[in-house]
Amino acid sequence: MRTRDDILSELVELKQNPSQSFSGSMYKTNKKNALIGELVDLENEQNPERYKHKSQFNEFDIHITITKK
Repeated sequence: MRTRDDILSELVELKQNPSQSFSGSMYKTNKKNALIGELVDLENEQNPERYKHKSQFNEFDIHITITKK
């Protein structure tokens, strides 16, 4: 299983390397959405009811709030 830091590092890498074409942009958008979904699943495993976290990765501030309806 991948760790939270692995997922966050991939998100930062996507942010730092913008795409040069429309198809590349679509690919990166789908990749970003998949990574965020994976991160949400990972966070739900830790605390299924409510999870709120603020962290800093490199120079990026990351705010995550997950609630279960």
